[in-house]
Amino acid sequence: MNIRTLSLAKGGQKYLFRYGSGSEDEIMDEIMRLADDTRNNLDWLDAATLGFQVAQHAAVDCLSAADPVDESPEE
Repeated sequence: MNIRTLSLAKGGQKYLFRYGSGSEDEIMDEIMRLADDTRNNLDWLDAATLGFQVAQHAAVDCLSAADPVDESPEE
C-alpha cells in the first residue's frame, strides 16, 4: 500500500492529509466535511483541487497495477 500526502497552504494555515491507497473515499469524505465547515478556511474550490490530486494518485496506482514491471531475471 502506498501512503499518499496532500498539502494545501491557504491564509496562513496549512492543511496536510495522509492516506493509504484504497482509502480515497474516506479522505474525500473528510475533505468535503472540512469544506462544508464554515469554521475553517478550506472552501469547495480547495476541495475540488485536492480531489483532483487524489484522482491523479489513484490513476497512477491503477496504471501501475495494470502494467506491473517484470522484475524476473532474463534467461
